[in-house]
Amino acid sequence: MNNIALALLPLALAYIMFTLGTGLKLSDFKVIRAYPKAFFVGLFNQVILVPIVALIIVLIMSPPPAIAFGIMLISFCPGGVTSNMLTYYAKGNVALSIALTGVVSLLSVVTLPILITLAFNHFMQDQAGSISALKIGLVMFLLTTLPVTLGMLARRKFTSFMERRGNILNGLASLLFVLVVLAAVASNWDLLKSQATAIGFELIAIIVILFTLSMVIARALKLNWFDTKTIMIETSIQNSTTAITLAPIIMGTAAGLPAIALPAAVYGVLMYLVALPVIAVIRNKN
Repeated sequence: MNNIALALLPLALAYIMFTLGTGLKLSDFKVIRAYPKAFFVGLFNQVILVPIVALIIVLIMSPPPAIAFGIMLISFCPGGVTSNMLTYYAKGNVALSIALTGVVSLLSVVTLPILITLAFNHFMQDQAGSISALKIGLVMFLLTTLPVTLGMLARRKFTSFMERRGNILNGLASLLFVLVVLAAVASNWDLLKSQATAIGFELIAIIVILFTLSMVIARALKLNWFDTKTIMIETSIQNSTTAITLAPIIMGTAAGLPAIALPAAVYGVLMYLVALPVIAVIRNKN
């Protein structure tokens, strides 16, 4: 992966987050008042449950430090735009999905710097150098919070245009996501070949556990299937682009994506392989 492609990664993430913003309206957040229990269950799952499950799997499986940190990195990231589309296909609560994705994405400017610093200091303690939580927070603001806000403003000012071109904008965002994943895999192809089975098993375990636990928690709290399906998807679908983009910034890499980006790239593929069969089973549950 050349330096030009590496430099374009932040722009790709910023664009993807901008498209997320174009799908948001202030009225979308009224769903928090309409479905408070479902919203806070989803928020807890995304911010607390996902990292805990990832940490347990990492501690049990003991992957190499870079892979362990990479797994934790993807667990810290918010859900992606695709979680909203998957919720739609699952006949879930799309309004709730949009609100959760938006709120967790905005919160990530605070949560990611703290969690990334803690994980780096634990798993990468032998790595030369250190990372700055303040720098990561600034990067998150510029690449996520600001683009989402600008996207919301663009939708408000150019509502008709954004609604007409929404499919094109989202299609381009999906294409950029695929290219980012392919770039991460290509940059770490040798490592992937040697660690493919282990990484795949660890990530599939995380995804399956997240789907299962989120369903159990939602049903135990007597949420209906309309909201349960949404929470299952929001809990299990992560924004791989965020993790891949942050990887070279965290490691100070000037050429090529570092190994810590590999789990995010693999997760970006596996989460769909697990999610789609699950959605096929639950989509008609009411």
